Amino acid sequence: MRRLLLPLLAALALPTGARAAGLDYAEELVSAARTSGLARDRQWLRLGHWRPRAVGGYESEADGPAFFLSPRGKTDPEAELVATLRGFFAPEPKDPARQHPQCQFPARLAFLARRLGIDPSRLPARRCEKLERFWARTQARGVTLVFSSYFLDNPASAFGHTFLRLDKGEEGGGGERAELLDQGVNYAATTDGGNAILYAVKGLTGLYKGEFTALPYFYKVREYADYESRDIWEYDLALEPDEVAMLVAHVWELGSTWFDYYYLSENCSYHVLGALEAASPRLDLLSRLGPVVLPAATVQALYQNPGLVKRVRFRPSVRAQFARRAAALDPAALDAVEAVAADPAAPLPEGLSPERRAAVLDAALDLFDVRHARALVEGKDGVGELRQRLLARRSAVPVQSAPLTVPPPPQGGPERGHGAARLGVGAGESSQDGSYVALSYRAALHDLLDPPAGFSPGSQLEFLVTDLRWETEHRRLRLEDFSLVDVVSTNPLDRFDRRVSWHMRAGASTVRDGGCRECLAGRFDLGGGPALVGAGGAVTAQLAADSELAAAPSLQGAFGSGVRLGVGPTATLRLLGGERLATQASAGLRFLPFARPDTIWELAAETRLHLGPASIALAWRKTPLDVEGQLSVLFFR
Repeated sequence: MRRLLLPLLAALALPTGARAAGLDYAEELVSAARTSGLARDRQWLRLGHWRPRAVGGYESEADGPAFFLSPRGKTDPEAELVATLRGFFAPEPKDPARQHPQCQFPARLAFLARRLGIDPSRLPARRCEKLERFWARTQARGVTLVFSSYFLDNPASAFGHTFLRLDKGEEGGGGERAELLDQGVNYAATTDGGNAILYAVKGLTGLYKGEFTALPYFYKVREYADYESRDIWEYDLALEPDEVAMLVAHVWELGSTWFDYYYLSENCSYHVLGALEAASPRLDLLSRLGPVVLPAATVQALYQNPGLVKRVRFRPSVRAQFARRAAALDPAALDAVEAVAADPAAPLPEGLSPERRAAVLDAALDLFDVRHARALVEGKDGVGELRQRLLARRSAVPVQSAPLTVPPPPQGGPERGHGAARLGVGAGESSQDGSYVALSYRAALHDLLDPPAGFSPGSQLEFLVTDLRWETEHRRLRLEDFSLVDVVSTNPLDRFDRRVSWHMRAGASTVRDGGCRECLAGRFDLGGGPALVGAGGAVTAQLAADSELAAAPSLQGAFGSGVRLGVGPTATLRLLGGERLATQASAGLRFLPFARPDTIWELAAETRLHLGPASIALAWRKTPLDVEGQLSVLFFR
């Protein structure tokens, strides 16, 4: 252990020459720690992930028992500090599967050595082979926080994802660092299958274990940028060498424990920031977060620590790379791209110059990767061989590929995004209920009419949205609408991308038609269809085949029950006026089999003007029995 501890102490600028008198060095250190109140030190509390409890005292968020040497360690920082100091002088554990405390807790050792002036030469010599291999593998000289963009097709990544990259060096000889060879540090739930409903229930209630893992960065790029076609944003952090060393040591410590995973609070973003705070007590990150913790909010928390972000890089997804290559090709070349991506032996048009042949084959390779991403990652038979044939054909063209530069999206990265929580206040008039005052609240995250900066222009994901009304004439408060989750994924239809746009909503809303003049019904909506995007994303038109299931005791549903199914088309048009103005209009028709009435319809339109942290919204809606208009002010936080 001493062979590792000495360079670690040097990296952390720890004193190495101090000498302490006394036969029992461990007890002397314990006494000094108690006298100085070291257990209440900010960094010690962060290293143990102890947080203040509402009833007083502390409790660690770490739930794996191996993280504590004291039986009371989870709720008693001082007991854990004493046990840790004594543990450093303990003999080797009898169980070969267990690590000695010096090997298991290098960050604690470095912290206590600095604060108590521990003399490394008076520590029992320990050899920590696993820790030494980890230290050699990371070779960290810098740290980057990585944000992978929203991926609505996977519930675990719908809000995006953040993790850390331990960077081995600065600029390399070729002008760029080989980031793909750096070490990625990821925190995620250990799930038990791909069932989205089961994931949601367990993820919301803390029934999954969350664990830190370290693996080469190129695996994460392959998973996110290639397999899931998600853009990646990289935020290089201005950490001092001692802070980088402490982070590496603490990441090693976190590998010995687990945390109860909560999808909306103690998630990947929360614990990544917690690890950074433990390594650098000068940082103030977790206090910047709200009760719902989202990956985008963690990026914004970085910027609330001035000077922490020193550089931002954008790493485009393979889909974005292909779109960039395809934009430079004419229709005949695009035909060839599609043919070769389907069959690596397909002929190319006559008369193509070597440069154009290379451009076509490069684009075909990207298109092949887009269409077969899952199969390539999973290693399915035959797919890899087809790609290898395409690579061999490209290598036969003696032209070096021109550097591909994909500019970042115009809406920018997550640091530019609005606050996830939204509060709305307004007033309206209903032909059925008269005037009313409206109050709404959304826990997270973004809808298609919110300010677009920092978000994917075709994605909507809202969670826990509540709309209340105070009807002034009837003097009553009523729940108008509630959404547990509301998702929209708009996929522009073109010759290479034939994904269907889709949407899903689960919640409740007030019904106003012949089936029920005014009742709150539980609802589940699901639908999808083609979408067209034009004018650089300013115009989006979609036609969807929709279905909705509604249920309420007083609802006149199918066969006289309180349940009815609706199916039918919905047409939607959205117009964006830069980052300030957004308008959306929709028209929907629903056929209600075996119910009364058997047909309903709805027309709706809304316009929003964005003014910094607030937006002004004007909405109109007409249904068979009601027409209403509402003016609101929306505040983002």
